[in-house]
Amino acid sequence: MRFTRSSILATVIAISLVSADASAQSRRTHRWETGPSRFSIVGDLLIAQPKGEFATQINTEGFGGNVGGLFRLDREGIFSIRADIGGMQYGSETLHVPYLPITGRVSLDVETTNSVFWGSIGPQVSAPVGRFQPYINAAIGVMDFTTQTSVRGSDSNYEYASSTNKEDATSAYIFGGGVYIPLGSQNDWKLHLGARYFYGGQASYLKEGDIRDNPDGSVTLFPRTSKTDQVTWQVGMSYTFPLGHRR
Repeated sequence: MRFTRSSILATVIAISLVSADASAQSRRTHRWETGPSRFSIVGDLLIAQPKGEFATQINTEGFGGNVGGLFRLDREGIFSIRADIGGMQYGSETLHVPYLPITGRVSLDVETTNSVFWGSIGPQVSAPVGRFQPYINAAIGVMDFTTQTSVRGSDSNYEYASSTNKEDATSAYIFGGGVYIPLGSQNDWKLHLGARYFYGGQASYLKEGDIRDNPDGSVTLFPRTSKTDQVTWQVGMSYTFPLGHRR
């Protein structure tokens, strides 16, 4: 999947022209004083697929979630500023160990999780009216790769202790698009379908099996370093807040 500046610009212009025509029609029936506010929130579940160098190191899909907030720059909502935070888990492993060395009747779970978290901000261009409301966006963000190990009882969710085995952060350029589908006549709740491509920078991280337990109780790490491109496929709900008062 490749993006060029010319193709992105052409797409933005095309959607802007369609949006402008749709907005001209909406002005005849839409009253800003009684319509929605400038703020919207969207929450998604997602599946992430590694791409490029990252796919040669991490050959499994990740699962997680994303929350985004939008502030409309114009009354119709063609242009917005969008901020996102999200994360996903791309690997885990669990060791069952005895609580006491003299017996295995009481056991503990030593669980290691490999995760990546991100935050981003950038512009979004939308077609804000109609049964299907497409959009495109771009953002600059930060991705944080974390491997953490925790100890719990085998029959309990209580966490006795935890340690961060490795953590590294990198920048990312993000391009995305999708569609909102209004639910009901109020146009405040919408079904959301979208995808985002992360052009991630170089990062050092661990995957399942990259921590070796040594006989003396120490551990040896075998980190991997690569670019961190990935694509996320997202489905969720969007909600636009109503106006609190007349303007």
